[in-house]
Amino acid sequence: MINIKNLKLNFLIQTIIVFLFMSFLSLVTANTMITGKVVYTSEPVHSVYISPTVSAPPYEPAGIDAFQFLVAFFIATSLMLIFLKLCKGKFLFEFFFAGAVIFGAQGPLGILFEKTSAFFVAVTIVVLRFAYPRIWTQNLAIILGIAGIAASLGMSVEPLMALLILVLLSIYDIIAVYKTRHMVKLFKGMAKKGAVLALILPKNFSKWFGKFKIIEPKNENEFVFLGTGDLALPLFFAVSAFSLGVEFSLAIIAGAIIGFAVDHLIFMTQKKKNPIPALPAVAFFSIMGYLVKFYLW
Repeated sequence: MINIKNLKLNFLIQTIIVFLFMSFLSLVTANTMITGKVVYTSEPVHSVYISPTVSAPPYEPAGIDAFQFLVAFFIATSLMLIFLKLCKGKFLFEFFFAGAVIFGAQGPLGILFEKTSAFFVAVTIVVLRFAYPRIWTQNLAIILGIAGIAASLGMSVEPLMALLILVLLSIYDIIAVYKTRHMVKLFKGMAKKGAVLALILPKNFSKWFGKFKIIEPKNENEFVFLGTGDLALPLFFAVSAFSLGVEFSLAIIAGAIIGFAVDHLIFMTQKKKNPIPALPAVAFFSIMGYLVKFYLW
């Protein structure tokens, strides 16, 4: 019999709230890119990433295929593993983290600010993350960065291509965590270099304002880490389905939340807490949400 106290539902509640917020940002960012309409003006303007070509969805994705996406992913992963072995200092990894956040955050920030202001606000958030290392500054940077990157990439891929990418990367995630374990090494190595590529969820909401200390045995039960890929990829799929209608995106997001709940149950019921590949369950239920909407709803 599972003791409900052992499930530590605070972690799951935080996951759901943050993921819903990120989903909202991604979809609104995608819509802003399509229509060119933002909060600060009623007139269409040039998006942070692309010029608006149509007034409203549905739209025509750019057409990046799964092979291109996966090759880029594997090259990036391989380079980071090589750099971890060759580079002793933190600067390169902190620079990578900062660049990814600044690039991605401009999308959601572009909803409220014009292009130049969005860039400087994104830079300010990154500076705040390093100058004032708290859980909330880390998570703010991750939330904005992922929301923008997922929106940008998702609009470049057909829904079925995004589905295929999700399936293939889920298989890769299982191998990388359980077999080769290089994904675990990459996360820990990057974290020690100052680039925490994860959302950090503490035991309760009040601890969002505290400092975070990671990769220490004494703190292993204080936090749950959600990797950027586990968050970005279902959002990437949801945004790609935006071309079919927002209902498809919402169905995928609902499925992803079920996947996070399943992952939480698996993780918390382990006798010894070990990293698990979170993407397979999230991907499976995201795809189920898409199929239910496509065939039944």
